[in-house]
Amino acid sequence: MKAFLTLFFAFVAIAAVHASEPFNGLLVDFNGKPIKGARVYVHNPKHYAKSDKEGKFGLTDVKSTDTLHVKTHKMTYEIPVNGSKGMRITIGELSATGAEDQELIRMGTGYVKKREYLGPRSGVTHEQLVATGQTDLIQAMRGLVAGVRVVNNDYGKDDKVKQEKDRIISGPNLSIRNSMSFNAPTNPLWVIDGTESIIPPSLTVMEVESVEILKDGAGYGTRGANGVIIVTLKK
Repeated sequence: MKAFLTLFFAFVAIAAVHASEPFNGLLVDFNGKPIKGARVYVHNPKHYAKSDKEGKFGLTDVKSTDTLHVKTHKMTYEIPVNGSKGMRITIGELSATGAEDQELIRMGTGYVKKREYLGPRSGVTHEQLVATGQTDLIQAMRGLVAGVRVVNNDYGKDDKVKQEKDRIISGPNLSIRNSMSFNAPTNPLWVIDGTESIIPPSLTVMEVESVEILKDGAGYGTRGANGVIIVTLKK
């Protein structure tokens, strides 16, 4: 019995490790050019990874019998995993094909900066932004998402250090977290079509396709400590 239990728990431990193995992917078109900004998920569309500017994306806990869903340019493609542990996916106008790539498998978790986001998120569509009657993106976001408000960062003009902060991140911005500090900025991380910045963008609602608010930006490390705002621009 003791030997049986030892083997049983060893099997469970191995299975748990396998379940958390990284799944690396690469999205390219038929000319071999990377596809950025595509959403890739397995079961839940809200728990997706986004391909970066090199077409790379990362998932976790992908089973051999799962099917990947790739959404790009309002099209969704289904690619069976078929036992693969990492795939190079080629996408055309009407079809997509995937093949296991041993090099992607060997790269492990260091292949991409972040994998699929599993925390709380809120989405705002272009239509919702336009309906506010505002032209400025930041002002239009006022009241659309609970816990998100427009703030004006002003550190005072008599402190050289604070003046430098003003030069970089002063002016209207969004605050995701409820707690405010007079000694440190609460600026969220902005991700505009895959480009990260702490500087709030000067965008009109007509330029924006959608906005996503990640109240827990843990997937972005310390950069996302104050939350993350992901903006997808109109193509």
